[in-house]
Amino acid sequence: MIHRFSVANYYSIREEAELDLRIPGTAPDLPSFRRSAVRPDVRLPAVAVLVGPNGAGKTTLLRALVETLRIACFPFATEHDRLKSLLPFLSEQTRGEPLRARLEFETSGPLWNQDPELFRYEIVVDRTNLQSGRSATFHHESLSHFPKGRPRRLFERQGPGTPIYVARDFGLSARDERLKAVRADAAVLPTLAMLNVTLAQRIAGWLQSLQSSTNVIFHDTWTPSTDMVADALMKDPELTKWIKMQIQCSDLGIHDLRIAGGNGGQKMILFDHQGLDAPVHLQFESSGTKRLIHVLPQIYFALKATGLAVLDDLDGDFHVDIVGEILRWFRSPERNPHAAQLLVTSHNVGLLDDLEKEEVFIVEKDDSGATRVHGAQDIHGLRRDTRLYPKYRAGVLGGIPRIG
Repeated sequence: MIHRFSVANYYSIREEAELDLRIPGTAPDLPSFRRSAVRPDVRLPAVAVLVGPNGAGKTTLLRALVETLRIACFPFATEHDRLKSLLPFLSEQTRGEPLRARLEFETSGPLWNQDPELFRYEIVVDRTNLQSGRSATFHHESLSHFPKGRPRRLFERQGPGTPIYVARDFGLSARDERLKAVRADAAVLPTLAMLNVTLAQRIAGWLQSLQSSTNVIFHDTWTPSTDMVADALMKDPELTKWIKMQIQCSDLGIHDLRIAGGNGGQKMILFDHQGLDAPVHLQFESSGTKRLIHVLPQIYFALKATGLAVLDDLDGDFHVDIVGEILRWFRSPERNPHAAQLLVTSHNVGLLDDLEKEEVFIVEKDDSGATRVHGAQDIHGLRRDTRLYPKYRAGVLGGIPRIG
């Protein structure tokens, strides 16, 4: 689970913007709140919904989170250097300043076969070389864990040319040639993982698994292809059974689905509707049905295995009640026994009345065009028995669009 994430000097984010998901100790114990397996005194929401005007930076904040995860665990060839895509806030003062990001996350779930651990990953990326056509480089990168409540460094490095410190856990000496193989524009974990360092492989592999349940890819919102969905359904009978159950409960008039081969080897997803004598091809279904069949596998994998889903614009093409139902799957201890977490952006503020204030985060821009974020729980005097929707519409929470 994500505990907190902060980023500075990234696209519309100038000063540090922090998404702190830790729930204050004064909040009551609610079924939708989950206790940290590492720090029992810390509670986290199973759902975090980012709301605010168009262009406020909601997607940017999620993209920064996903990109930080990807940098931490994926190796990248120079021609596809992800560091080059980390543009700064485009002002004269910040253009040459580094990007800073910090992520605290808890490892857990079926794909993590060890005891849960709390990690903190931090990066400072120097982009001054980009002006001369060269790659950005790491000015600082570190990974710490908290075995006894206090941070303990697993690795740390400063600018190019400085030695990399690694803890004994990695089984490497300070003069190991594998440390010298880490480039100034490449992250430590994925490099050591490629060089068969066991601990690096374990942590990087777990982080990579989180990427299967997000639609945030570079600058676009990604949708799995129909072939990918069909392949997943054919390989995983439990996934097929689960998706059938969700579709049957969604009042779409569909009572079954199946996979058939099409021309050119492409697979077709067909739906049997009540009252119709012939199946309906996915391409002729409504936009909502198409979106649902493509997003449900990502949600399933988050609930059953990866423990995290990061989905931009979840409510696109969906009725508000379908979105509310998806949120309830994560908020329910019965439907979500592994404490998976769902982070989404939404423009459907009708969802607010079904959420706790610890689950709502307001994203807006200040007068200089910089993105800021705060939790609804940070609003002074906001009572728990107060409906959030009218408070939002009245401007109490912030994040109201300016039109005209």
